[in-house]
Amino acid sequence: MRRENSRSSLTDISSPALVELVRYWQSLDPAPAIPHRQYFNPVDVPQCLRHIVLMDVHETKPRYYIRLAGSAVNPVYQKSIAGCYLEDIVREEDLADVLSDYDHAVANQVPVFRLNSSRFINGKMRAYERVILPMTSNGITADKLLVGINFFNVAPHLMDRPTFKL
Repeated sequence: MRRENSRSSLTDISSPALVELVRYWQSLDPAPAIPHRQYFNPVDVPQCLRHIVLMDVHETKPRYYIRLAGSAVNPVYQKSIAGCYLEDIVREEDLADVLSDYDHAVANQVPVFRLNSSRFINGKMRAYERVILPMTSNGITADKLLVGINFFNVAPHLMDRPTFKL
């Protein structure tokens, strides 16, 4: 994985949908440090839905289970990634770097933003920006993640295909 930037400030986000997603996440009532998952309502951010990935954090290791992925995310993987673990969709040589961002967000209960480019499992190079927003279902640990991803160089005709809808 080629690191264009290290972890960046949330003010570096360029995608309007991801900016809106972060604002929305920040507006949710923290319980006590990060928002409770029950307060996230997708109806409140319809313009963001195609960029969202919802994940469960399984305690062992931890592992990141993808519950839902938006229609701007799935085409990059050429399949629906819902029901997969993060390590199943990231190339082996990139896994440690990718997991470090997720692990940091969970362990520190803070958002993590990354601007990057990477070769995906399908072999294509993609530039993207990603924000990982931790949430809680138990009021204590970051056991849910609201992830926003914007890919910069995906052909518009691939987006929002019915096969890949959220």
